[in-house]
Amino acid sequence: MREPRGSITVSVFQLKLWLVAPCRLLDTTSSMLRRCVCGLALLALDCRQLPPRVTTPAARSSALPASAALKSPFDVAGRRALIGRELSEPPPETVDAPILNVTGVSFYTDARHSVIDPQLEAANRAELAPLRQYVKRVTRLADAFVESRPARSAYAAQAGHALGRWARARALLGNVNHQGEYEREWTLGGLALAYLEVQPDVDAGDEAVISAWLCKIAEQVEPYYARPELESARNNHAYWAGLAVSAAGVVCQRRDLFDWGLARARVGLAQIDERGTLPLELGRGKLALHYHRFALSPLVMLAELASANGIPLYDENHGALRRLAARVIDGFADPSTFEALTGEAQEVKLPPAGSDLAWAELYFARFHDARLAAWLSAARPLVDERLGGDLTIAFGAVLTVPSEK
Repeated sequence: MREPRGSITVSVFQLKLWLVAPCRLLDTTSSMLRRCVCGLALLALDCRQLPPRVTTPAARSSALPASAALKSPFDVAGRRALIGRELSEPPPETVDAPILNVTGVSFYTDARHSVIDPQLEAANRAELAPLRQYVKRVTRLADAFVESRPARSAYAAQAGHALGRWARARALLGNVNHQGEYEREWTLGGLALAYLEVQPDVDAGDEAVISAWLCKIAEQVEPYYARPELESARNNHAYWAGLAVSAAGVVCQRRDLFDWGLARARVGLAQIDERGTLPLELGRGKLALHYHRFALSPLVMLAELASANGIPLYDENHGALRRLAARVIDGFADPSTFEALTGEAQEVKLPPAGSDLAWAELYFARFHDARLAAWLSAARPLVDERLGGDLTIAFGAVLTVPSEK
């Protein structure tokens, strides 16, 4: 494919020659000057931090002006008109004790993170159960607010109260361990996305406190992924962190956070090859298909956040995200495609359902991929708290196949 007119293609090797080669000419000059020049050159060449080459200038030029308000990907009024139903008032509020520190239990036992210790996994679930229950409660309140017709503002108010209590207690801003770091970013993403659905209807006294709190958590998520030596700064965890931080950026209208999250998405898009695979996730062996899906989920929601703000992330890197989605869909239909790539039988639950398929509500609503219709029909409603809750309520499109339920 020819490059668009006016674009310049420069290889990393060429850039290295241009920036680093002059360092050699400074051998006889001031050592301090040489260190400064070479240091700047090497900093510029940290390729793990560079965004991928954008082959369509429109991908960036079509974004909203920097002064424009960041927009949510959720059309609450539109969804309520389409799928809303009468709901009763919510039950009395449940108060969840704020959690300051997030400490999980790592449960993989091999270097490839493909073998799970059942006892450690159970310990991790038990440790994080109160936090996950809180996220589930908040997302369910947001779901009910969207679904209620006429709108039941009490659901939004309760979600705001639940978030406001944790915000005032500075929850999630304490110590985190390795597994806790991942759990905190998933928690932030789920809460921020759910909050975008109710934010305009939350009590004014809660709104400012919640927005500031979510963006403070986002600021604490970022530094972990500024360590390029970590594989998790380039694999699915980076995309989940990007989703969490971008969503928080929309909440508090912080374009720096929004852009940071999209940069994490582009780290992933740059790695998707012509087959639609991610090399780091292929390395997970028997869990390669599972982790391709796990990487796809945040990338699809990030693409929706980007689209709401005039950025066609689906088109970048020659449609890389659609290649990844096609590979995952093919894998669900026939896991042998991944077995051929990894040399290992895949451990995956089929047909896909639950969080394995929730991303497909967004993807089907946009692209109407007929291969997804039967799975969606059989598995609805599809919920993934990490993506903000019930994606059938938020995005579900009319299907052309009869329900199997």
